[in-house]
Amino acid sequence: MQEHCTIEHKDSGIFLANEKKIKWVVLITFVTMIFEIAVGYWSESMALLADGWHMASHTLALFLSLIVYYLYRHPKFRSSFTFGGGKILSLGGYTSALFLVIIAGSMIYESIHRFYETSNIQYNEAIAVAVGGLIVNLICAWILHNSSDDHHHHHQHDHGHGHSCGHDHHHGHSHAKDHNHESTYVHILTDALTSVLAIIALTLGMWKGWSWLDPAVGILGGVVVFKWSLGLIRQSGMDLLDAHEVTVDRERLLKVLEQDGSKVMDIHLWKLSPDQIGCELIIRSNQAQKSADYRDLIQQDFNIHHLIIEVV
Repeated sequence: MQEHCTIEHKDSGIFLANEKKIKWVVLITFVTMIFEIAVGYWSESMALLADGWHMASHTLALFLSLIVYYLYRHPKFRSSFTFGGGKILSLGGYTSALFLVIIAGSMIYESIHRFYETSNIQYNEAIAVAVGGLIVNLICAWILHNSSDDHHHHHQHDHGHGHSCGHDHHHGHSHAKDHNHESTYVHILTDALTSVLAIIALTLGMWKGWSWLDPAVGILGGVVVFKWSLGLIRQSGMDLLDAHEVTVDRERLLKVLEQDGSKVMDIHLWKLSPDQIGCELIIRSNQAQKSADYRDLIQQDFNIHHLIIEVV
C-alpha cells in the first residue's frame, strides 16, 4: 500500500517565535496608530497623518499575519491541503499589500489636495506625537529583529517503483525565511523613515514657515508605502503562482545528477511554504540507479525538503 506524502511544518521553531513577537507589536502599534491619526486630523498635519496611516497599514498587515500563523500551524487546516497550506503565508502578504496600495493612494490624494487650501498646523503637538511614533517603531523593530534558531530532523518515505518522496530537515541553525516576518520588519523600518520625515517637515515648518513641506512629506510617505506594497505584491504573487525557486542552484543540481551519464528529462523547483522547497524530477538513468540513489546525492548538498523522483 502506498503511503500518502505530506509536509510537516516546523511549528516549534521560528514561526511560533515570530508569532509571539508579532502579538506584542500588534498591540503596541494599534494603540499608537489610533493616537497618531487622531492627533494628525486635529493638528491638520498631513505629514503626521501619513505617518499614522502608514502605521495603520502595517498594523493591518500584522493582524493578518497573526491569523495566517494560526491557520498555518492548525492541524485541521493543514490536513485540508496537499502540501499543508503553506501558501497562506504568501496569500496573507499579498492581501495586506492590496490594502497598502489603497492607503497609499488616499495619502497622496489628500496631500495634493492640502497644497491648495490653507490650514493652521498645531506644530508642537504634531511633533511630539511624531517623535512618540518614531520611538514606538524603533521598539517594534527591536522586538522583531531578534532571530530564532530552528532545529530540524530528517525523514523520508520510499514509495517504490522508482518514485520517492523525501523530507530533509537539517539539524542546527535554520536558514529558512519567514516572508511574513521579513515583510513586517521592513514595513516597520519604512514607517520609522516616514516618522523621521514627518518630524523634519514639522520642525522646518515651525521654524521657517515652510508649510508646503508638510503635504510634500505626506506625498513622499504615500510613495514609500506604494513602492513597498508593489514589492510585496510581486514577491508574494510569485510564490502564489509557483515561480521557479531561485535559492537552489539549478545548474549545479543538474550537473550532480548527470555526472554518471544520466539525463534529467524534467525538473520542477518551487516554494511550498517559507520553510519548504519542493522538487519533482524525471530522470533517465544511464546505470542501474534507483530513486533512492539520486535522492541521497541531492540531499548531500541541496536544501530541498519535499523530493519526488521518477526514474525511467
